[in-house]
Amino acid sequence: MATIQEALTIALDHHQAGRPAEAEILCRRILDADPDQAAAWHLLGIIHAQAGLFGEAAALLGEALARAPGPDLHRHRAMARQETGDLEGAVADYREAARLNPALTDAALNAGILLERLGRSGDALEAYRTALMPDGTSDGGDVRAATHLGRLLLAGGDAAEAAAILEGAVRTDGTALESWYHLADARARSGNVRGAEAARRRALALAPAFFGILARAPDSGDESDEAARRLGWARALEPQRPEPLCNLAATRLRQGRLAEADALYTAHLERAPTDSAGWSARAVCRMDAGGTESAEADGRRALALDPAAEGALATLSVLRSRRGDPFAAGLLHRRMRRLANGSAPAGDDDLDSLIRATAEAMPFLAEASHPERRNAAARGFNPHLRVRHHDTETRDRITTFWSGAPLNAGARLALRSMVAQGHPVHLYSYGDPALLGRVADGVRVEDAGTVVPHHVYDLCVRSAEIRYFSDIFRYAALHAFGGWWLDTDVVLLKPLSFGPGHLFCSQWHGLDAGHALVGDAIRAPRGSVHMRRLFEESMRILTSGSDRRFGAVGPLLLSRYVLTGPGRDLLDRVLPPTVFNAVDWTEHSWLAESDGPALSLLADERVAGVHLWNGMWGPAGPPVEDADAESVLGRLAALHDPNGTLSALAMRFHSDKGPRLGTERLGHHYTRVYDALFATRRFEALRILEIGLCRGRVEGWKQDDVPSLRMWERYFPNAVVVGADIEDFSAFDGGRVTTRRVDQGDPDGLRRLAEEDGPFDIIIDDGSHASRHQQMTLAALFGRLRPGGVYVIEDLNWQPPDVERPEDRLTLDVLRGFMENSRIDSPHIAAGDRRALESAMARVELYDSLSELVGAERMAGLAVIHRRDGSS
Repeated sequence: MATIQEALTIALDHHQAGRPAEAEILCRRILDADPDQAAAWHLLGIIHAQAGLFGEAAALLGEALARAPGPDLHRHRAMARQETGDLEGAVADYREAARLNPALTDAALNAGILLERLGRSGDALEAYRTALMPDGTSDGGDVRAATHLGRLLLAGGDAAEAAAILEGAVRTDGTALESWYHLADARARSGNVRGAEAARRRALALAPAFFGILARAPDSGDESDEAARRLGWARALEPQRPEPLCNLAATRLRQGRLAEADALYTAHLERAPTDSAGWSARAVCRMDAGGTESAEADGRRALALDPAAEGALATLSVLRSRRGDPFAAGLLHRRMRRLANGSAPAGDDDLDSLIRATAEAMPFLAEASHPERRNAAARGFNPHLRVRHHDTETRDRITTFWSGAPLNAGARLALRSMVAQGHPVHLYSYGDPALLGRVADGVRVEDAGTVVPHHVYDLCVRSAEIRYFSDIFRYAALHAFGGWWLDTDVVLLKPLSFGPGHLFCSQWHGLDAGHALVGDAIRAPRGSVHMRRLFEESMRILTSGSDRRFGAVGPLLLSRYVLTGPGRDLLDRVLPPTVFNAVDWTEHSWLAESDGPALSLLADERVAGVHLWNGMWGPAGPPVEDADAESVLGRLAALHDPNGTLSALAMRFHSDKGPRLGTERLGHHYTRVYDALFATRRFEALRILEIGLCRGRVEGWKQDDVPSLRMWERYFPNAVVVGADIEDFSAFDGGRVTTRRVDQGDPDGLRRLAEEDGPFDIIIDDGSHASRHQQMTLAALFGRLRPGGVYVIEDLNWQPPDVERPEDRLTLDVLRGFMENSRIDSPHIAAGDRRALESAMARVELYDSLSELVGAERMAGLAVIHRRDGSS
């Protein structure tokens, strides 16, 4: 039998002869006989590294190092670690290899390169010096190390030492092109202009392609000032060449130095007036500078020279969009796609007609690029489709789907919101329900295979993507069960009470791809023929393989079906983007911005849900759990956080409207009623009036805060809050809060308040509590309450003894009279005002003040008066 040493020799022969399998078998037999054979572990590590199994290679080389440490072993393990991404481990091995054998200059050099990647420039300098001067002298060394050292010194501002190091490099190797390149820069920064010019020309003589390095485009990863310096050298070397001029112009454009960029492009076009790319580039520059007309002229000139100039088409498309014509922009974008594909993409021949049909049916999309105007522009589109606030209405079921595990934070938030709005929620998945993670209470997890067979899911995931399958699944589920489909990243702000029939959703951007309608929210009756047709057509497209692009069986198919296909009679069942997609997918990052523009986009009363655009954030989804409290994501998360309820806010701001005031005193706990009344309107741009700001006036409290105003301002992030009191609270004015000084016993003052600050959506009378004052205020202000608004009178069961008169009729009795016979009977309300109140008041609801009920057994402390909404 062969000795172990002979077996090792044979294994090495196998490896060198290109027979790694035989070498590995022999090595493992050697290790079976003697596990301490470091050479066998070493060879096994090399075999695995050459096979691309770097993790295993690093482990095997570690076994070898444990038995016989050596510089080569450290160097080889460093290479394996580097490939696995373990840069720190690789640096440690390279450094150890260089320490054990200073002649291994490549080990120190590689350590320096990795240290630079890790951002440790100081350590990298030390490593490069070690590689350059392994014996401690100032001569000789590795030219590559000198080049890296000189470049890093130059980046750190030490041009003189960099020049000295690089001059040593070119003395050692006069053909080192990169050394000459950096030497030219070092000499120039040291003030040696002639030396810098000589170094550049030497580089150009060594490699004519060096000019291309100097003149390369500014998107090559260079820092802008470095790119400009390099391009300046190229212009000086060969001033007749156009590349440096154009690329320098592009660099200035990227730096935002638009006037310089324009002048450079102009100089180029004077030399080359037929260069379509030059005209396109100047069009972009002038567009960014605000010169719309000159930019459009340049774009048209570029297209006249080259009808296939994509840059000009892109610029003109943006200009059309900014001018408020997204449909023309979409057609230009469509032309770009045709050019890029060589022809129209499969199944896309009628996209132009779809864009034109959308322009006619949904003209408000012209405001897509103007977030501040677009909700108002969509106000007249299908105005009959509005959320109806009828608490007794049965909620439709919601069907949704999730693939993979576990549910991310955005999906969990969305599901909680659906349950909170009173909908039965059915979550379908092909996975083990236990793997979905934390599913909100009230969500029923179901097997998606009972709706669409698993093999369809597999086909979609294998040939397209999960969103492609989700588009198919929703049609099948809606046909089978009816009700709503919602994506698992739609957070509901209101119950979905639109009445019966189909409903479809639209979005602001995506028209260039034909994505006018989107399937994140769809309602359909059970057995819908339209859902059946959409399912059948989506399956036909899938199985034929004719179009596997994102949206092909979703937004594109849906848009065609409703706008130009057999579902054209459903156009009056399309919701504007405001309802679910007020914040567009192109703007998803706004949701995470503190007090960003997304908040105001949700202020429209038509907003029923917020689409979080899960896929735009990456695998983890939107950062709900780490969101800033002032961002939309943070505020949405607070909706279902016990600390975000109105009762919690009342206690936080020390308002007696909450359940407790401090640790000892019970509060009225009116917030339980207010939360139920106003929760669905939290993001709306409401106007709220509260009368009575004093804190415990009878008890003699110091008037140093306005707790309820602060509570309302936090609870309603888009609301304007007006506070009125007989005392002056103007010191608290600011932000969205304004105070007025008004005496409730002055009808004229009350009417001025109503006219100057109204109309209001919510009015709360927490003033003097005197019966005549409450009734005079009701008469003066109710007419300035918007249709559907709410008027509240607090503390009906307590009147101030020093203000209340024996002959006054209690406001509670006045309201009970209206509840019984729809009549207002009050000596403090004129006949005309009584008739106006009787015709405008829809209903009165009475609730208890819990502190009064517990302490004095007095009931009905709070009255909620609803104004008719104009439809009844």
